[in-house]
Amino acid sequence: MASGNRAAVFYGSQDIRIEHREIPALEPNEVLIRSTDVCICATEVKYWYYGMPRVSAGTRVVQGHELVGIVEDVGGGVKNKNLVGTRVAVDPSLWCGICDMCKAGMSNLCESLQFMSLPPVDGGNQQFYKAPERNVHPIPKGMPSEWGSIAEPVCVGINAISCAERIIGSLSDKAIAVVGAGPQGLLLMQTAAAMSKPRAVFALEPLDYRRKIAGELGADVIVNPDAEDPLVKIMEMTDGRGVDVVFEVAGGANSYQLAAALVKPGGTVVLVGIPSDQKSIPIQAITARRSGLTLTFVRRFNPKDFPRALDMIASNKVEVASLITHRFPLDEITPAFEMLHAYSDSAIKVVIHPHD
Repeated sequence: MASGNRAAVFYGSQDIRIEHREIPALEPNEVLIRSTDVCICATEVKYWYYGMPRVSAGTRVVQGHELVGIVEDVGGGVKNKNLVGTRVAVDPSLWCGICDMCKAGMSNLCESLQFMSLPPVDGGNQQFYKAPERNVHPIPKGMPSEWGSIAEPVCVGINAISCAERIIGSLSDKAIAVVGAGPQGLLLMQTAAAMSKPRAVFALEPLDYRRKIAGELGADVIVNPDAEDPLVKIMEMTDGRGVDVVFEVAGGANSYQLAAALVKPGGTVVLVGIPSDQKSIPIQAITARRSGLTLTFVRRFNPKDFPRALDMIASNKVEVASLITHRFPLDEITPAFEMLHAYSDSAIKVVIHPHD
């Protein structure tokens, strides 16, 4: 086993430093993971640029919650001793299992939920990290390890679609719109097709390269909101009714109100995106009230969906290979964040390889 652990430590806005740390000591139910593939999440890019909300100055943390690695060692209480050497995708959510929410099957709303990459729990942008045994899921045989790092955002998509379907039933005969064809939006469109096959999928996205990929991955109508009025376009395409469900995935200042305007009266808006300013969601009450809209928020994902997400990826029902556009070693993590923040070089998903 290695004697050291190089880590990319988040100090604050636009400040990540490479440091040498000890390899984490294991609790009895934990496994030690050699970090191989860590995808950068768009929310992490926002935190890198603006700083983490509600985090005290001086707090240090290692980011990275879209995780794959190889089990290096196991604690004395781990049930499956054969995990050593296994490639695993890691569920970064640490739930208690005993609160009312956990008992109700909604561990994503755990009353004491912690999350790898947010204080006080370090994430995967380091050479070695640890996780509870119950949080590791073997990578399907033959599937590239990098693909497994996309399982967490696919789980978010599964949760978003499940939230919508609890309100309106199956999406199979519905028209849906996805506001924002970034990584999460592109994954959500595919996940919706794998789960329910909507009648029509509208994708709204201002960036050319993302619109191109949205078309390749199954969007029926693609709208550039900077070039045409998306409300006019979608009303034309739906005979003036609007869509049944809108998934807001962009987290932009204007995208929430747009999402509320695109949905038909009595329709549903699923809020997935996280705004830079998290104090409020800018939707006009008059729009939501007069149309009798249902607004539902997506809180991460349900841990039970992790194996399902891996199966979707392994079977290519959710295609991820074309979304992984760039790879960086740990020493170049800051340029990776800069690239994603600037939307440069047609970057979509960027993977950090901590041992390169």
